[in-house]
Amino acid sequence: MTGLDTHQRLDHETRQHQIVEAARSIIASGGIDALTTRAIAKQIGLTEPALYRHFTSKVEVLLMLVSDIRESLFSEISQATMSDRLSLDKLEHLLALHLSHVESRGGISFVLIAESLQFGEESVRSAIRELIEDYLSLVERLVVEGQIRGEIETKLNPSAVATMFFGMIQAAATTWLLDSRGHPLTQNVGGFRTLLRSLIPSHRTACSTTER
Repeated sequence: MTGLDTHQRLDHETRQHQIVEAARSIIASGGIDALTTRAIAKQIGLTEPALYRHFTSKVEVLLMLVSDIRESLFSEISQATMSDRLSLDKLEHLLALHLSHVESRGGISFVLIAESLQFGEESVRSAIRELIEDYLSLVERLVVEGQIRGEIETKLNPSAVATMFFGMIQAAATTWLLDSRGHPLTQNVGGFRTLLRSLIPSHRTACSTTER
C-alpha cells in the first residue's frame, strides 16, 4: 500500500468518525428527523457532495452510529462481565457503567431506540433490535451464572430479570433526558444499586427470609 493510499484510507476513517459524532449531536438536539445531509455538512465543515464520498445515505449514517454505540457500550461494560466478582456485584457494576455510558453520550442510544420505532427503515430497526437482544442475553448469562453458583435465587426468571434490568436503565435515562435541571444521571447510582438488590435477591437472602 502506498503512502497516498494510507493517507486516503485514514482520511476516510477520520471523516466517518466526524460524521458519526455530528449525527450524534444532531439527533441528541433535534431527533432523527433533524439528521440531514445539509446538517451534517454544516456541522463538520464540508460540502454536501464531499460528504457522499464517505457515506451513501442517511440510513448508512444511522447504521454507523448504531455500530459505534454498540462497540463503545460493550467495550465499557466488559469491565463488569470479565471481573471475578459475585454475579450480583457484576450486575451492580454493569448498571453503574451503563449509566455512565448513557450520560457521557447524552442519552443518544435511548433517543435512537425510541425514534427507530417510528423510523421506516428496517435495517436500522434490525440493528437496534440485535443490539438490545445481545445486551439482554448478556444480563441473562450473568443471572444464570449467579444461580448456578448459588448466589442468586433460582426461582427468578433470567429473561424477566434482564428485561427489568434494561427497563430500569431506560426509565432512568428517559427521566434524565427530560430533566431540565441538568442533574448528573450517575448521581443516583447508589439508589439504583439498592433497588437492584431488592429486586434481585441473593440466594442467601432468600434462604434467610424463608427460615424466619
